[in-house]
Formats: sequence, C-alpha cells, structure tokens
Amino acid sequence: MRRPCDRPRPLRVVPAAVLAVLVVAALAGVLAGCRPLYIPPVPKSLPTPAVAQLGDASSLVVAHGTLALHLVLTAIPEAGWLAVQWFAPDDTEAASDSVWVAPADVGQGRTLLLPARVTLSAGEWRAVASLRGQVLRQFRVEVPSPAGAGAP
Repeated sequence: MRRPCDRPRPLRVVPAAVLAVLVVAALAGVLAGCRPLYIPPVPKSLPTPAVAQLGDASSLVVAHGTLALHLVLTAIPEAGWLAVQWFAPDDTEAASDSVWVAPADVGQGRTLLLPARVTLSAGEWRAVASLRGQVLRQFRVEVPSPAGAGAP
C-alpha cells in the first residue's frame, strides 16, 4: 500500500541553456574530426613542368645491316645530353651513345647508329632515349634471322 508521503518525485528538468551547451560541445567535437589536416586541401593550380618530347617521326629501323635510331625532338626545355641505350635480344645493354641537344635543335632530326663493334643478332632489339635522366621513349624492332639460317 502506498503511504501519503510516498508520492512520486517530479522529474528534474534540465534547463534549456545547459542542454544547448551540451549539444554545441558534442557537435564541435564531432565536426573537429572532419577538418582537413592542411590548408588549402586542394591547391588552386600547380605549375606544369616543361618536359622534352619526341615527335611521331622518331623511329628505330634495321638499315644496311645495323640499327638506326632517328629522333626528332618537338620540345627541349633546356640543353642537355640526349642519351640512348641499346639493348640486345637477351636484355643486356649492348651499347650506349649520347648527343648534345639544345632548344635551338627543336624540329631537327638526329640519327644514331648502333656502334659497329656490336654484333647484330636476330631477335627483338630495343633502344631507350632519355634526356637529363627522364626517359623520353623506348623503341623496339625485330631483327630477322639471316636467310638460310634456322632449322631445316
């Protein structure tokens, strides 16, 4: 049985100001984790570095019993050594060569030949052209077996 002094206690009402402060503090804590770690999060624009480029007329061909690499530079940002590494069918470096190029050489063709000391064998040969440590392009050509060679 209930006694008269055992009446239920009224619920305690939290003042609206305290409740508002708690909500703002909780939102601030949650939103603080969404901030970027650096400012600005995305740069407006980055400068595009000027790079050397080879034209479409550049090619590697078998000519007169040797390899001929014809290079046409369409862009040269600064002067430097244009290096070429020649790779044999067994993927070893057979030779290397270089030629000095400058911005004034844009559009002019340069032809580099596989050195005469290197024996040209049948298989896939590659030439890699680079300028100032940046690879410009890799070329490949299939050197056919000599006529009459091979299995009967």
